[in-house]
Amino acid sequence: MSKDVELIMGTFSKSLATIGGFIASNKDVINYLRHHSRTFIFSASITPAATGAVLAALDVMKEETWRPKQLWANTNRMISSLRAAGFEMSNTTTPIIPLYVRDNEKTFRLTSMLMQDGVFVNPVVSPAVPSEDTLIRISLMATHTFDQIDEAVEKITKNAKLLGIIK
Repeated sequence: MSKDVELIMGTFSKSLATIGGFIASNKDVINYLRHHSRTFIFSASITPAATGAVLAALDVMKEETWRPKQLWANTNRMISSLRAAGFEMSNTTTPIIPLYVRDNEKTFRLTSMLMQDGVFVNPVVSPAVPSEDTLIRISLMATHTFDQIDEAVEKITKNAKLLGIIK
């Protein structure tokens, strides 16, 4: 299939924990983009620090092959535990897990309550999403333990019940 793909793009901000991105293609496509893409024309090159971070992250990915397996195990545990607790979720299969709250104020309150309990989540509210689709976003890492995941689920569940998000 890769023979049929003309252009590959990716970001460094999600999987490589830095800023920037890349586009890979043949010389003609790259030259066209260099001269006709406004966002490229008015952007700066990647910084040496960000380049170093990308290279270091790639080294870790090559050397520590256990990380993706552990990340998926953590993801599956968190998703199944949250579903069992009665949370409304999309059909997500990624380590960035959206948990619907569907109320701006409750989303902020839940985020604050969880922070006080030592669980960091990100609120996603209007106008980033429609007001009826507000949510908290949970981001997992391979280095989270099952005990930490179970504790986070307990705290999320406890606080969501206090706010009437779940029964």
